[in-house]
Amino acid sequence: MKKLCFILILIISFYSFGQKTPKIIQGTVFIDSIPVEDVHILNKTKEIGTTSSNKGFFQIIANEGDVLLISHLNYEIQEFNITKQNVKSELINLFLEKKTYLLDEVVINDRKGIFDIDSDIKTNFSPEINAKTLKLPYAKSMADKEKTIKIRSGLTVNINGVYNSLSGKNKQKKLLQKLTKEQEVLNKIRTFYTDGFFIKQLHISKEQINYFLDFCYSKGILQLYSQEKYLELTTVFVERSKYFNYNQNKDSTRITKK
Repeated sequence: MKKLCFILILIISFYSFGQKTPKIIQGTVFIDSIPVEDVHILNKTKEIGTTSSNKGFFQIIANEGDVLLISHLNYEIQEFNITKQNVKSELINLFLEKKTYLLDEVVINDRKGIFDIDSDIKTNFSPEINAKTLKLPYAKSMADKEKTIKIRSGLTVNINGVYNSLSGKNKQKKLLQKLTKEQEVLNKIRTFYTDGFFIKQLHISKEQINYFLDFCYSKGILQLYSQEKYLELTTVFVERSKYFNYNQNKDSTRITKK
């Protein structure tokens, strides 16, 4: 009799142990019968989790009674209770629902054009900035007769406007000398290479040569010419002509379309 009771207790113990032993349960996550990837499956009871594959497949350790939390950025968070049948079959299928968003009611009272300005929006008035408001020394002086000079690309520059941004006659004189000297060097460069080089080799029209030289000015062409580095200067012209011609063609295309 004692032996029978011992065997019965042993069987019950093994059965209880088997019930508590975690099992690997696998499954697939669907949305409208389509497998979903990157879904997070969390066992809240055991605090372990996994993520579904690109085919919606996943595996997770669970026991009967465990609660799975299923979440995804675009879908509603759901909970799934592991049943005895799930543990026995070791297979579950999860189905998600898309999130729904409720928007606040919007009431349109008046129709407005795209150029209407809301009265609640304050217009930003920028302060006037000039020689007088800045209280510069020459603000009250009478304007001299305008003096102009053609520089680099043949554009006309108002010397008075440049002078007014400087202080002192020496700076004005130095600026004028610098602009005149630069123009002389640019004229020498054009004479040295001849118009045929710019027209035939670089495909720049005669009317655009001065503008092209101005376009290359920032690349130090004056210094290269003064140092007789003609090979490097020619390289600069060839490289810059690509961008110059591209911009000219782009502008022409834009005008044609209009």
